[in-house]
Order: sequence, then C-alpha cells, then structure tokens
Amino acid sequence: MGLQAVSTCFASPERDSAPDVLRQHRSLCGHFIAQTLDALPLTVVVLNRHRQIVLANAQTLSSTRSRMDDLLGKRPGEAFGCVHSGLCTGGCGTSEFCSRCGAVLSILMGIEGRASIKEYSLLRLDGKNLEALDLLVSSSPVEIDGVSYVLFSIQDQSDLMRRRTLERIFFHDMLNTAGGLRGLMDILRSQVPDGLKPDAEFIHLSLTQMVEELQSQKDLVAAENNELTPVFIAMDSLDALGVAARMGASLGQSWGQSVCVLPESVDLAFLSDYNLVKRVLGNMVKNALEASRSGESVTLSCAHEGERVVFRVHNPAVMHDDVRLRVFQRNFSTKGLGRGLGTYGMKLLAERYLGGRVDFTSREPEGTVFSLSLPLVPDRKTSAGDEDGS
Repeated sequence: MGLQAVSTCFASPERDSAPDVLRQHRSLCGHFIAQTLDALPLTVVVLNRHRQIVLANAQTLSSTRSRMDDLLGKRPGEAFGCVHSGLCTGGCGTSEFCSRCGAVLSILMGIEGRASIKEYSLLRLDGKNLEALDLLVSSSPVEIDGVSYVLFSIQDQSDLMRRRTLERIFFHDMLNTAGGLRGLMDILRSQVPDGLKPDAEFIHLSLTQMVEELQSQKDLVAAENNELTPVFIAMDSLDALGVAARMGASLGQSWGQSVCVLPESVDLAFLSDYNLVKRVLGNMVKNALEASRSGESVTLSCAHEGERVVFRVHNPAVMHDDVRLRVFQRNFSTKGLGRGLGTYGMKLLAERYLGGRVDFTSREPEGTVFSLSLPLVPDRKTSAGDEDGS
C-alpha cells in the first residue's frame, strides 16, 4: 500500500493510496452491505484502517451533495467540511483540535475493535457560510471478506439541542417571574382592603398553581431527557395524601366535587422524592376530578402491602374501552390536542425515578382507581433510571 509520511499533532496521518481505496470500494460494492446501507435513512460511511471513506450510502451522498468519487479516500471531517480538517497537511484527525473531537475519538475506538457512541460538535464551512452542528456519531468495527473496517454513522441533533436550550431558558425565566409575582401577592394579600381580599387570594392561588404547573412540566422534560435526579427524604404516607387532597379540594370547589381521605388509610414512613410523589398523586387527583361530575366524590387512601406503600385515588366514572386501552400513551388524551402528558408523566416519574409502579382499574360498579405503589426503602440504582441504560 502506498503511504504518505506526514507529521501529526494527534491521530496517524497515514493514508492508503487512491488505487487501494478504489479496490476496497469495488470489493464492498459487490457485498450486500452496500444495498443495506442505502436503505438506511441515516448518514453512514465505511472507513478503512486509516479513517478513509471507502463506501458511502445514498443518504451521505445526498447530505453532502457529492458523488461517490468525490468522497472516496477522504476522511469524515474532510467530507463534511470541518474547519479543522485543513489546518495540517495530514488532514482530518491530525490537528491539535482533533484530540478533543468526538468523531475522531469514536473512529479510533472503532479501529481498535470497540464500538462507541459520542457527541460531536461540528463547525464547518458550507460554501462560504460557517455552520455549527450538534451531532451524535457512532463507530462499530466490522469485518468484511477478512478485512477490518469501521461502520461510522452520524445523526444530526442540532434541532434537539437548540430546543433543549430554549426549554431551559423558558422554564428558568418563567419560574423566576411567576415565583416573584407569587411572593409579591403573598405580601399584598394581607394588606389589601377587606373588599379586595377574595380577589387577592384568587390571584395568589392562581400564581401558586402556575408555578406548580411550570415546575411539573420542567420535571417531565428533564425526566424524558434522563436529566432528572430524585432526592430521597423521609416521608409520611398520610402527609403525602393530605397534600394531594388539599390540592384537589381547591380544584373541586370550582368544579362542584368533594375530595376526602378515607379513614382506614394507614400512616407509613417511607423514603422517596417529596416533589415527585406530590406531582404523581396530584395528577391522579386532578384526572379523577376531571372525570367526575358535579356532586360526586374523589377518595384517596393508602395501605401497607409487603415492603411497599400503595396509594389509591378513586372516582365513580368508568372509562370507555377506547380510552382505557390507551391511558398511558404519551400523546393520548380525551381533552383535545396538546394534552395527554398527565398519565404518561405519572408512569414515567414513578417507574423510572422512584422505583414504583402506576396502575389502574376501571370497571362497573367500582369505578376507576389509579394506584401508586412505592417501596418503603427504594433501590437507588433502579430509582435513578439505571435499569434502562440512562
């Protein structure tokens, strides 16, 4: 093989000669992998031992607006226009910046025979325009006809990363604003004239509910992104029920329902995340109230079952089958578009982060009962979501 001897600040600068690269390409074109990669809606290339492209799928050719001949022999940074790929004569992988490049590090692991997935921030020139992309890259070693290659794929996460940044800014600013207004109303409601006190109390309650809803949505977004860290403290089951019942009672007064805790409920000490438990039980109560008619009652209870505490929220209504069979789907709701995170959120928070379980039954004549089962002492590993690889 013809090799170039060029200095480098990081990875090997050596390359296979153009005839050798062409020979490898023709060998792969006759293999089933060429047709398989073309069927994938991802940017995927096959690299040789010197990190050179010897095969690119149709999605890669489309995204780079290139022909196969244009890409053969290039390294990924050169093919995608990385601003650092031309800093050294050795090309992609040989500048000092490449030592921190997720793509180069992933490819080198693939050459060593180890699969890897890494984040990759690409700063590239698209014509004369500078463009920043947030990518997720993966490298997997493969052997084809006795020759070792690396299967290298790229997924563009730029929109996702921008959305996450905007979400963080939104929740931070809105919680600060709403929290500040609630604090101000907390002071003013005791100082306004008697005739304005009901209005002041209503505004304070509305701001409190707004802060709670914003925090709930913030936690749900963090939970879906595996960025939520539960904080376990000692809790009492009756206290948790009381908080949920008081929240429900304030809603029930407006809707004409009553909320009560059953007297047979037991008081148990357990360890869990106070805010997440409050959020799950609060959503159960809110959903039960929304499903009930004026004059009906929503009841809360808790029981000791084995090494677990089980909370239950009951309402008299019975779900239709088309609702019952879709309850925990992420975007399903009987309340219209843009809803449907309540029951999904309960299950996500309880089962991924609290080591618990959320279930329900809905049948005549009992009505509908949602249950939250939590361990008295959680396994910290499973409650943090480690069981699903997060």
